[in-house]
This record gives sequence, C-alpha cells and structure tokens, in this order.
Amino acid sequence: MRMFARCTAALLGMTAGALFLAPSAHGAPTLLSCEGQQTASYSPAMTNEKRTLTAKVEENYDCTLAPKDIRSGSGKASFKEQASCLVTAQPTPPDEIQYTWNSGKTSTVKFTVTDVKRAANGTTTVTSVGKVTGGPGKDSIATRVVVLPALDLAACSGEGVKSQKGPATLKFVGAP
Repeated sequence: MRMFARCTAALLGMTAGALFLAPSAHGAPTLLSCEGQQTASYSPAMTNEKRTLTAKVEENYDCTLAPKDIRSGSGKASFKEQASCLVTAQPTPPDEIQYTWNSGKTSTVKFTVTDVKRAANGTTTVTSVGKVTGGPGKDSIATRVVVLPALDLAACSGEGVKSQKGPATLKFVGAP
C-alpha cells in the first residue's frame, strides 16, 4: 500500500554546519539519530477494498545523538492515496515533510519510500530515504524506518482500520 509507505514519514534535522558526531557504516558522519513513534489516521477507514484515502501522519522523536540545540522534534503530513488492507506498500514518488525541533527551527525533507517488507507476523516495515532540502541538516541524507503493526483482519473486512501506531527511527547522515 503506497499510503503505508508515505505514512512512514518523519525525520529530525540539524544545522548544515553541525559537528560530525559519529561515523556511519558508509564512512559519512551521523549527524542526528532519533527514536520515537508514528501515528497514522485514515479517512475513510482502510478496508479490504481499494479506494482513495486521506492519511494523516504524526511523528514524535527523542534524539540520542544530535547537535546541542536539538533534543526532540515532530512532524506532520497528510497524503491522499489509493490503498487497501490487502495491498503491500511499494516504493513511492518523493513526498515532502516538515519537522519542527524543540529549538524552534524547522527542517524540510523530501522522502522516497525505498523498501517495504511485510513479516510473517503481519507487521510492515517501511524504509524511506531522502534529502534534507531546507533548515537544520540541509544537504544531508535522511533515513526513516517505521514498523507498523499487523492490521486487524476483522476490521479490514468490516468497519475498516481507522489508525495505526508504531515505532519509528530517524537519522541524518552527512556527505562523506
């Protein structure tokens, strides 16, 4: 479901000139590392029938590695999607989301969903990668991973799934 892919949105940022805090697996410095959760609300509720939905996403993060002025942040977005409980999300065109940090600064990230995996237990892990296009962290690469719980199959067959909540991680990595 493309909506799941887009609903996994939220990244935290940092200033473009921030200090290198830790090396990533690819040699580029990790500028920001945060953990939190994402809540996605669907209107109308998602059912087994494919239809156009509006998904409203809220993400909240606490940062364990960040510049001294960023400790937490949040992002909100709204998307219209064709979706159903029966279709697994696929990579999507880029979407833009704005994150507001505890410092009052905002960062804009243009994300593309790059990987969607549904586990045997029904959970869906959505990985999005993009570029920070404005604000703290500008020009760094953002990666967001959201794990959405298994869908309630009875609800999918009836009244529909109105919302989902799952853990999310967010990282900004600087250029090598």
